Amino acid sequence: MKSLLFLAPLSLFLETGLPIGLFVPGGDTLLLALGALAAEGRLGLFPLLPLLFLGSFLGHLLGYAVGRYGGRFLKARFPAGLWRKGERLLLRFGPLALLVAPFIGGVRTLVPFLLGALGFPFGAYLLLSALGSLLWTQGLVLLAYLLGQHLPPWALWGGLVLLVLLGLLLSRRG
Repeated sequence: MKSLLFLAPLSLFLETGLPIGLFVPGGDTLLLALGALAAEGRLGLFPLLPLLFLGSFLGHLLGYAVGRYGGRFLKARFPAGLWRKGERLLLRFGPLALLVAPFIGGVRTLVPFLLGALGFPFGAYLLLSALGSLLWTQGLVLLAYLLGQHLPPWALWGGLVLLVLLGLLLSRRG
């Protein structure tokens, strides 16, 4: 279980920071599973919560830098449908998309890159990406932790498996 304290933040870092994050498993399911493990007493919430935040936040910073300095070249590497989805999210929410994007697989990788490529001011990006990373990592882990305090383990883990299957089904349709 100690290796999760290194591997989980690394997974979030890769998912949010690099275009390869489109192919790195993790994200929402990982955060919910870690919260469930913490509810069972297999992991402590500290240092898990700060490490997950750092993995996500540093990944967002890297994604911004990659977009800022290699945006034109890397734009061709993103699937066109995902690129349009990210642009629609930015048009709809503006910079506040950084608060929503972490909750949407694939888009959490794209939005930092897009904002970097568009030259969004770094100071505002820093603040919004920190808040988005905090809401996403802490929110999902603590949600699963609290549910794990009130649900039997079979119900919690069964629900997580159903969420994974639903996510796979929806990703194949879109």
